Amino acid sequence: MIAARPRRTTHLAGTALAALFLTFASSTWAADFQLDNVKIDLGKLVINAPKIAVKGSTLEKDAFLALFTGTGESAAGRAAKLNAAEISAPELSLVQTVGDQKQTTTYRDIRLTDIREGKVGRGESASASITADGATTGPMKGELKRTTFDAFDLRQITRVLTEKAAPGTNEAMLPIIGNFEQDGYNLDMGKAGKMSLGRTTARGFAAKVGPEPLLEVMSRLAAASEEVERKQGDKTADADKSPTKTEAERQLGLSVLSLFDMFEYGSGEARDLVMTVNPPPKTTAKGDAVDMRIARMAFGENTSAKSGFVMEGFQFRSGEAKGGIDSIGYSGFAFASVIRELRAALAEPDKPIDEFDFRRFIPTLGTIRLAGISIDAPAIITGKEPVKISLGTFEIKAGEQLNGIPTSLALTIDKLVTPVSEATGNPAAKDMIAMGIRTLDLSAKLDLAWEAAKNEIAIRTLSFGSAGLAQIEASGTLGNVTKDLFASDLALAQVAALGATARNLQVKLQNFGLVEKLVENEARKSKRKVEDVRQQFTMVASLGLAAILGPSDGAKSVAAAAARFVAKPGTLTVSASAKSATGLGLADVITMTEPTEIFEKIDLKADAQ
Repeated sequence: MIAARPRRTTHLAGTALAALFLTFASSTWAADFQLDNVKIDLGKLVINAPKIAVKGSTLEKDAFLALFTGTGESAAGRAAKLNAAEISAPELSLVQTVGDQKQTTTYRDIRLTDIREGKVGRGESASASITADGATTGPMKGELKRTTFDAFDLRQITRVLTEKAAPGTNEAMLPIIGNFEQDGYNLDMGKAGKMSLGRTTARGFAAKVGPEPLLEVMSRLAAASEEVERKQGDKTADADKSPTKTEAERQLGLSVLSLFDMFEYGSGEARDLVMTVNPPPKTTAKGDAVDMRIARMAFGENTSAKSGFVMEGFQFRSGEAKGGIDSIGYSGFAFASVIRELRAALAEPDKPIDEFDFRRFIPTLGTIRLAGISIDAPAIITGKEPVKISLGTFEIKAGEQLNGIPTSLALTIDKLVTPVSEATGNPAAKDMIAMGIRTLDLSAKLDLAWEAAKNEIAIRTLSFGSAGLAQIEASGTLGNVTKDLFASDLALAQVAALGATARNLQVKLQNFGLVEKLVENEARKSKRKVEDVRQQFTMVASLGLAAILGPSDGAKSVAAAAARFVAKPGTLTVSASAKSATGLGLADVITMTEPTEIFEKIDLKADAQ
């Protein structure tokens, strides 16, 4: 959401009258003053400002300063009294301590304007610098360029940090910042590497007061993290499983889950992320640094799907290895159902783990898409060419879910190009290389959906193939598929699966050169003529299949079509449908004494062109 600014009346008389009322209501005239050597100590966060200039405040100097140092009124109540035409400071520093690391961020040329009841109309900082040092991280330093924002609700942020909602109430989500712009920054992480980021924009951040103050939750999380670090290496540390401790851990888990409901992140994008990450020192060998670049990252309305997240123009290099991804993103993905089930699980701490239906912990999957992937790696065998792998498109789209299971699924893999390497020692790889197949250009597709009205699963498309070789396509229908297949009761779902029937199936095999290569390869290995090998394969397809499948008309149709396909490779089509209107079920197959009996239960047709 974008926070809306209050409308200004077009009537001058009305504006003047409103201003007059505000003036008398505040019981004071607007004041201008300067604060020197301001220091606000919040424990692990200390704010310092050598000089702050205030213009148009509705409070006198001492009362204004009391808003930040007072203790008698709530922090949100004091923030609501912050009114001024302008607050500026040549310099302001934030000193933050996290663990053993101390970080100082110094903002320069700060200017806040149009401040009313704790809401900042607009704010900006010309630049800033960052310094940090710690026993584990070492020294770091960086520079931030111009930063601006508008519609910044200090009162709401203060409430989220320090207050909690009344029991049984659900507070409204309110905007905390309208628009945010940051022109870029760079960070020198010392031995760890370097990082820089270009222009960043965001809008529509919102938050609400949760069941616990955010500062308390963060403090408890920090304490829990420190306890984990303290227990590392102590084998007896987990011996304390007292009811009091277990209950405290459960409450902490519930508190963390509440954070997911407290924020909405709106939309935004960041451009030109550049990173160099150095490996940690090694005693035996020196690792290569990793260079990474990301042209653009976006979320919410700034993505092509108008939701979710997308990353574009990703590139990396480390030594001789390099690669990239044109784009990777998701939309429609949501954790709400997972959070709900986790809360339910924590509410029943004594419930045995085997009684949980873990399918309910599957998030809403939505759509995941990757495009333009390429990887160049060093040669597996010394003296050979580097390994190159690429992927045109990968996309998976899940439809409406029942108990976590998608009722429809679409998967696309397009132009997955991978080398055929003899380094694997696989005989099939050696045969492909002998046939001149040095790379595989693979594609696959799956599209299926459960149709509730018909109690069917329609397999619309199932295909797999390689360019220049062959492709197989299939489609079909499964009947008697009821809603019980998606039931949370696993036994009931298994019964539903066993009751499904096959109603029809169509298979199409297209040859784009694979059959000819197989025949030529066999002729080369057996030192025979290609035509002699082809005739042999044709005879095997005709007589061999006829002997295996039996004398039924359907079996004869398949054998004849297969023989024609081998003799003149093109397209082989096979279709089968159950003679029974209910389809062919598992019980029908189990009761067969001979495999060929299946031809008595299905209508089979085949053709080769």
